[in-house]
Amino acid sequence: MHSRKIGWLMLGLFFCSGGTALVYEVVWSKFLSQMFGSTIYAQTVVLAAFMGGLALGNKLLGRWADRAAQPLRAYGFLEIAIGIYAFLFPTLDQLAGKLFVSVGSGILDQTLLLLAWKGLLSVALLLGPTVLMGGTLPLVAAWLQKFYDDAGRRSALFYSINSLGAVAGAGLAGFWLVQNLGLVATLQLTGLVNVVIGATAGWLGTKPISPPPAADQSVPEVAAENNSPLGWRLACFIVALTGAVSMALEVLASRSLAMIFGSSLQSFAVVLMAFILGIGLGSAWIASSRRKIADAKLVVLLLTFAAAWVTLLVFNLAHWVDFYRIARTGIAHSSVGYFYHQLLTIGIALAVLGLPAACIGAVLPLMIRTVAGGTAHLGTRLGALLTANTLGAVGGTLVAGFVLMPLVGLRNAYGVLALVLALAALLFALRSHWNVGKIFAAAAAVFAIALFLFGGEGWRWVMSSGVFRGHEKEFVRDAMSQRQQRIKILFYEDAADATVSVEEGDGLLAAANRGLRVNGKTDATAHADLNTQMLLGHLPLLARPESKEVFVFGLGSGISAGALRSYPGIEKIVIAENCEPVIRASKFFNEWNRDILADPRTKLWHEDARTVLKLSAQNYDAIVAEPSNPWTAGIGSVFSQEFYQLAASRLKPGGIMVQWFHLYEMHDGIVELVLRTFTSVFPNVEIWDSCAGDIVLLGSQQPWESSPEVFAKSFAIPDVRDTFEKLGVHSPAALFARQLASQRTAHAITGSGPMQSDFFPVLEYAAPYAFYLGENSRMLEKFDERTHQQLLAPAEKISQLRALSGAEVASVFSTYSSVSIELLAALHGDREIPCVFITNSVSAPTPPATETNAAALNFAASTALNLGDSPRAAQLAARALQLNPDDAQAAYLLRILARETPALFQK
Repeated sequence: MHSRKIGWLMLGLFFCSGGTALVYEVVWSKFLSQMFGSTIYAQTVVLAAFMGGLALGNKLLGRWADRAAQPLRAYGFLEIAIGIYAFLFPTLDQLAGKLFVSVGSGILDQTLLLLAWKGLLSVALLLGPTVLMGGTLPLVAAWLQKFYDDAGRRSALFYSINSLGAVAGAGLAGFWLVQNLGLVATLQLTGLVNVVIGATAGWLGTKPISPPPAADQSVPEVAAENNSPLGWRLACFIVALTGAVSMALEVLASRSLAMIFGSSLQSFAVVLMAFILGIGLGSAWIASSRRKIADAKLVVLLLTFAAAWVTLLVFNLAHWVDFYRIARTGIAHSSVGYFYHQLLTIGIALAVLGLPAACIGAVLPLMIRTVAGGTAHLGTRLGALLTANTLGAVGGTLVAGFVLMPLVGLRNAYGVLALVLALAALLFALRSHWNVGKIFAAAAAVFAIALFLFGGEGWRWVMSSGVFRGHEKEFVRDAMSQRQQRIKILFYEDAADATVSVEEGDGLLAAANRGLRVNGKTDATAHADLNTQMLLGHLPLLARPESKEVFVFGLGSGISAGALRSYPGIEKIVIAENCEPVIRASKFFNEWNRDILADPRTKLWHEDARTVLKLSAQNYDAIVAEPSNPWTAGIGSVFSQEFYQLAASRLKPGGIMVQWFHLYEMHDGIVELVLRTFTSVFPNVEIWDSCAGDIVLLGSQQPWESSPEVFAKSFAIPDVRDTFEKLGVHSPAALFARQLASQRTAHAITGSGPMQSDFFPVLEYAAPYAFYLGENSRMLEKFDERTHQQLLAPAEKISQLRALSGAEVASVFSTYSSVSIELLAALHGDREIPCVFITNSVSAPTPPATETNAAALNFAASTALNLGDSPRAAQLAARALQLNPDDAQAAYLLRILARETPALFQK
């Protein structure tokens, strides 16, 4: 077989191999984040284990590659072994999970020891396959050296093709595979691809190879020591340095672009793709057979350009943000518009990150050609270079996240990286005695230093603005300058966890409202969200006044946890907050959170909530979950069925789970998904309307008494009564004005359908799309007991609500509105809608009740159910469903009946 044909086939195989490696990195990270939690320390441990395995494989298998008699067949065996491991990984992950719990439960309060245990398990799970992955390129290089004179250049070409394959893998994993196949099936499919790659490579390794045609022959490469001023140690140093800077740059760019594009999985996938694509294209340029190698001079030019570009980008951040805002105004909020928006973000990410990544990433293949290409032991040398580069990348990730950002801030961290690149370029210019290069490098260094001295005034206002939340129809030129004038930033911190800020408006153009932002997203406020935050803390205690221990998922502003201080019977408040800057920012809300962290009953864990619940044997009367929006990366796991099952296992008998969710920037399908998943674990549910856009779910595995009489026990506490009066609620009965669905009906709102699962994480892929569309879900209005479903609400509740005066109802909804637009319209007299607060408002549908009118049949069924005639109600609802199989109201009625009178549905 001709060497050219085999070469093309191997390039295709190596492209696919790069794709599978990135899919594994994404999927394995998801598995391990579910096991260990999503703290930055756990994520870093997993990344270090993954890249450390690659580095070890580069080193060990690189040394062995040159001695392999048939390196191509050996490469094939590696790929097959990786594929087989992928099939076994879910089983191994389950075993590791059991080990993690059995050992970790005894060391939960020993932070460093627990982190070490996470690291040990990560190494145990990832070391084997990553070592094998690390050996693939050295083996290919050893095979190339046997049959090609320009093996160094071809090795650089294979490196670039592998990187371009990784771009495809990142795109597939981030936008299609996991969303459509789930984690396990994605692993199995990817493992099958590896087996095919390995089998094909092994087959090619058995074929005799004829020499390339004369036209394809290249000038043989000679040893670098004979033709290059670069020494071996200097080459290893520069690839380690560029590996560190490139990964640090990726960390910084991921954080920066997340605050512009939003912190969704897709945004991070876009940044990863742009980064790797830059490296792949830069490597391909270096690997071209037409490219003359000018070693040190070319290194100077590449590093100088990268340093200057990074500095220029930071100086012009506001202009890049304005460009994004302008471009986005021309894209429709539709499915096609969402696709174009992804292309826009990829284009911006390529300009911001791809160009410097191409320059920095080109250094490694350049070293492969100049320093390793002409040696007799290409596999060994290439493996050593890859080891240095990978270890540098690990170091760069750690330094950027845990040293640079906390020490000098995000903006200045860019300056440090630019300065390091410029100084490295200057070093090479001095070594090669290239005077022009010295001038360029020195100028880039001065430019980078200027970044520390000038132009940083507006950085914090731009980066914390949450530009991705704006849905501008027209570009407002002075929006950022107005924000800087009207907003006071009280706290701002760039840390490895996130960029967290606390800001306050001046009360004129900006509302006088103190808010907590995480990566630009407002996660808590002292006014606009106060009702929601208070209800999250108060509702479970009102329903279960005998509560003693409460778990709070996420500190945020601390207002929800602070509400618990009103109850003297509470003995323990456990809070899990995995974002360290949020803990420090919460002190700016002490006026509203009642200085909750100073309460001796409070136990704060700087740890992922799932990890605390998993490892601690403590059981609770209530668990309060107030995570961020589900379109934020990593948040989907705390809306999963597995998480709710874990929470249920930590509740005392009769304990209550409290879950916040929002209807804004969500479509009906996602709200149904969340509600369906929640009710699959907690069959007894209430839905509360906390304010415009927000709902609170209460769930338990046993029913509980929910009535004004029960709530009155807590209203007798002065602090509780004073709090609700400030919220416009002056009695327990008035509070029930905010109950959208009672335990009788809430469980029946959704039927069968998809659910959020750890292994099939639908939500975190679908939510960013819904967020982009910017629509608000209104499906719950059809099931609101205050309007359309009055006949199905508990009779005592309805009588209490009808007894409320107009002034009492107006007080409830005056400051904090409702999720139901229909309810508000009825209260304001804008529409004739059935409303419990309006006398004689239970109206029948306009069409007459006949056997051919589904709406009338449903109303008749509701009336029968209200009167206690369940058989008649079931008959009417079934007939309505026959007329219209998609009739949500009829299906809803039948689900209520199935629970209340199961005998009617038994065959």
